[in-house]
Amino acid sequence: MAPSGIRLKILVGLLLLNLLRGASSSPPTASRVVLRDNGYEGVVVALDEALPAAACQEVLPGLEEVLRVASTVVFDASRGRAHFRLVKVLVPPSWTTSACPALADLQNATQETWDTADLRVTLGRHPRHGSRPWTLHTRGCGHTGDYVSLGHELLLQNSSHVPANGRLLAQAWLQYRYGVFEEEGVAGNPVHPPHHRAPDGSWKPTTCANLPLPPTSTCDPANLSCSFSLTPENDPGLTSSFMAFPGRPSVRDLCDEGSHDRWAPTRHNLICGGKSVWEVMRASPDFQNNRNVEAGLREGHVTFTYVRPRTPRIVLLVEDTNVMNVQKRWDFMRKAVRKLVTYDIPDGHSVGLVVFDSVAATKHPLTTLSEANREKVGSSLPRNPSQEGEHKRCVLCGLREALMLLGQDRPGAHVVLVAGGSGALDDSEAAAAERLLGAAQVTLHTIVYPLTEKYPRPNGGLTTLATRTGGHSYIVPDEGIGEDSKLSMYYNLLDALYHALGGVAGHGALPVKVHATEHPGGRVPVSEGSFLVDAALGADTVFTIFYYDVTHVGNLIHLVSPQGQVIDTANMQTEDANMNMITVRLVEAQVVPGLWRYKVANRADSHQALYVQVTSRPRPRPHVPKISVRGWTSHGASIVNASDISSPLALYAEVVAGVKGVEGANVTATITRLGYTTNGTQHPPHHLNLLDNGLTAPDMRRNDGVYSRVVPDLAAGTYSILVEVIGEIEGTKFARHVRVGLVDVVGSPPARDVLPPARVVDLRASLLPDTVNQVGFIWTAPGGDLDYGAASRYVVKVAHNQRELTEGGGVLMEDWPAPLAAPAVQQHTVSWQEYERVSYLSLYAVDEVGNTATLSNIVSVYVPAPPTTTAAPSPSVVPAVPANTSAVMEGSGAPVLSSLGSRQLAVVFGCLGGFVVVVALVVCYCTAAHRRHRKAAAAKKVHEAQDAYSVTVTVASKATDFPDGKEALKDGLKKEYISPVESWSASQLLGGHAGAKRASVSARSDNTSDHSASTKKSYGGSSGPAEYYGDASQYQYRHPGYPDHYPAPSDGYPTPTEGFPPPAEGYPAEAYAVPLEARSYISSQPSDSFLSVSCDLPPSSSGPPAYAAYPAYDASLRSAKVPPPIPPKPKVLYTPEPYGYDNASLDPHSSTPSVASEKRVRNVTMV
Repeated sequence: MAPSGIRLKILVGLLLLNLLRGASSSPPTASRVVLRDNGYEGVVVALDEALPAAACQEVLPGLEEVLRVASTVVFDASRGRAHFRLVKVLVPPSWTTSACPALADLQNATQETWDTADLRVTLGRHPRHGSRPWTLHTRGCGHTGDYVSLGHELLLQNSSHVPANGRLLAQAWLQYRYGVFEEEGVAGNPVHPPHHRAPDGSWKPTTCANLPLPPTSTCDPANLSCSFSLTPENDPGLTSSFMAFPGRPSVRDLCDEGSHDRWAPTRHNLICGGKSVWEVMRASPDFQNNRNVEAGLREGHVTFTYVRPRTPRIVLLVEDTNVMNVQKRWDFMRKAVRKLVTYDIPDGHSVGLVVFDSVAATKHPLTTLSEANREKVGSSLPRNPSQEGEHKRCVLCGLREALMLLGQDRPGAHVVLVAGGSGALDDSEAAAAERLLGAAQVTLHTIVYPLTEKYPRPNGGLTTLATRTGGHSYIVPDEGIGEDSKLSMYYNLLDALYHALGGVAGHGALPVKVHATEHPGGRVPVSEGSFLVDAALGADTVFTIFYYDVTHVGNLIHLVSPQGQVIDTANMQTEDANMNMITVRLVEAQVVPGLWRYKVANRADSHQALYVQVTSRPRPRPHVPKISVRGWTSHGASIVNASDISSPLALYAEVVAGVKGVEGANVTATITRLGYTTNGTQHPPHHLNLLDNGLTAPDMRRNDGVYSRVVPDLAAGTYSILVEVIGEIEGTKFARHVRVGLVDVVGSPPARDVLPPARVVDLRASLLPDTVNQVGFIWTAPGGDLDYGAASRYVVKVAHNQRELTEGGGVLMEDWPAPLAAPAVQQHTVSWQEYERVSYLSLYAVDEVGNTATLSNIVSVYVPAPPTTTAAPSPSVVPAVPANTSAVMEGSGAPVLSSLGSRQLAVVFGCLGGFVVVVALVVCYCTAAHRRHRKAAAAKKVHEAQDAYSVTVTVASKATDFPDGKEALKDGLKKEYISPVESWSASQLLGGHAGAKRASVSARSDNTSDHSASTKKSYGGSSGPAEYYGDASQYQYRHPGYPDHYPAPSDGYPTPTEGFPPPAEGYPAEAYAVPLEARSYISSQPSDSFLSVSCDLPPSSSGPPAYAAYPAYDASLRSAKVPPPIPPKPKVLYTPEPYGYDNASLDPHSSTPSVASEKRVRNVTMV
């Protein structure tokens, strides 16, 4: 292989590994925990602010006891390498030393917050985990998780529960710290079942242990609901694995290479590629390069420090160089700062104001805000910026002035920096600023306003600096026409300041923004819109209109409640020209949860617009969960290398109601490249739906409230990311939106397609009920480029050994369906021909250029021998099995038919049966009508020619003898023969076919079946296709001896020589050429997907019921078709030339029957 090909393979492998693990950059809430000399330092435990102060005296002692037990368990499990040493506990601000004596040494928090805490103690119980500890992990194997959460009730239990609770917390901590996962099956989970088949066909528990464990004896291990239960009698000597049995006091060890079962279908094996927990932990930075080795150290003491959050201290640092002295930039800046200080920053927060160009100056000292001083602080910016050039600005000067303003009270403070231009910093300035802020323990948030570059290039300046201090970055593009700036600049600056303030004070301290939209001017006279208010909100609800000029807002401002009540806001409006806004504040009693609508008279110019925003605060409702949304990216440094496909950009959004993740929400990320295209227009936004599907690329767990997606193929540039959420809680819809921040993309994506399909991680196999050997496979289509689009094909292999599959071996299976577009759920059914032996199956997808995905999870297949069957195939033969069904499934992952009840199935098949009957009746009706039409036409011709000539026909009686050479006609003529021009009633037509054989015609015999072609095949034995199409000795479809087709009514009835070949040609004497058994298209039970219709079809050599062709016709009539039957006529003798028998064609020894010996004589007149 060429070196470039090797590099490509390595890049693809790294990409798949990182997709499973998550990006290698820092997590969204970077943990500051370090393991130093075998002790964890910097561990932060945050208590829910809603916890009452009365619970202090129980919660804190319980927390200390549980953490000490957890420390001992972690020390044992890590083989003496780690334990807890320094723990900081962030208590609610309402807890005081008077209410809780344990807080006598209470200190002020610096950078400890709820969002950055390692452990969270919540007031409520999780609906699935209860008060037990659980870990949110969004990054994958070997990487630190997001946080550990536990209910406060766990800390209130008596001392007898402390050891067990401490062990549970230790397990959650190991998952959080080292990126390891559960090593036990889950009841009801088909991917990680409680029990699985051993290679010998027996059942064994899905777990990891140092000794063999028997399956559960109290229930059927084949049932997914049969949980594995471990009793003291069957676990003597059990010591591992702690990740599987945290509740067992005797279990203290982790599985390592010697005891680990890499083939057990556990969640840890799936995510970590079969590595043991000890292997993953040993690769952690905590233990690399012989750090923190066991060396016989003893567990140390755990020290607790209690801190209380301080009221935030904020310094607004604003650039005032001449870059601001263009259009309305500085005017918008002054209005936005006034709006932020006057309306948005909560009471009690301390705010100071500094401006800088080549030097810095304090415009307002650090002041605690109140109603009395807000306006003064907010109006402190100068009326005009300085004349200093942008190239002379000194960011370091501004930062030093801000830190001086904070004085000695710097740790935990925040600086919000607003700078214009490109936001670039040279390396030396950036390094000096980072050292300055790091020493002061101050967090920096940056806003580039305005971004003046038309074609901005990622520079990693202010954005990277803010990220490294734990802050956020935002960019406001420059938008203007002539001497005017667009209103969008002003509103985007307001929105950036709002989200920066949320990072300072916490989004819980700010009103929730439920609606924000632009209504362009010059289009419609009245702009309309709607917004959602959920049950958790309703306090301090404000409807705000932002305008460029007050004349752009007409007199009409109407609100319509969910009940249809129209609210005329004429007497409710408050206008503030200093901030270009009109507000309507709703009374709390007016705010009804549901969908609100509004109408606003829009008189803005075509180059301006109106912005409508709705905010509301939570109501004090203890039983209504509070909804929170946070977003982040996989690249904490906000720099993405597009040429490195092993570390693509991934977006995340967590949607939580109380402590429970919100399921089924519609989460959309809007990614906008800043700047302009080459033709002078702005880049169009790219909308991306984030998923909570648990397919590990990158979403780690289904229905945990974390929605994520990889974003491939981004060109170099700077991107702004906004996440919008629409969900439903307790029957009430809600809407939220959050700005994730900025991402700089550098480099160029590969010139050709190198992105492989995503990995299939949810492949499942099961023996279908009420079948002998039908095995159903279900999985989620992986996509062509990661989880986008559709792959080209699947490669499916089966073997008797899992290792053989992982090493590329196994027998290739054919005829599997083509991949569907992700994330469709696919189903495939196989007729398994090997019994009483465990086989293993896995697959992977391949795209159109040959990029291959990682091998899927491996599933086992075991089919018991049927009660009445031949001997099972030789165990040495690897099964090659066909598909019996391939179908798309509903999102639930269950087959559509199997998900229906008996009544629903009855309705479905009843409808199908009714449809078949209707079709048959219509066909019969049309056939009869066509025959009547032809009969009438023939009758008319007969009457016209009735006087021309007459024929007397003499018909042989039943007793007529035939020579042996005419046996082909003998049976047919030993019947009552009637004239071909006699007519029959509808009942006669139908009754005449009562004894005839019927042909079954498949409704999908046109090769358009939903089933794969392998439906007609059978593998694993010696049977061929004939097993599905009847016995090989019988006539098959398209067999030379089978009639090509049944004639349509318009074809008429053929002449005897056309319809009845001589017996030597192989046709049976009966009118139907092939027995029913030979005509059956499928001899086995037909699939439900086929609709079988039985119809009475006339054979190619027969006429109406009981009609047999005469032995011979006059040659002059052979080219003409025999007319259809007509009503009977009176018996009239006529000349017999046209229908006289050719005696030469009969037995020469038989006598011609006389008129006297005829059974009956019919007089026929015809043309």
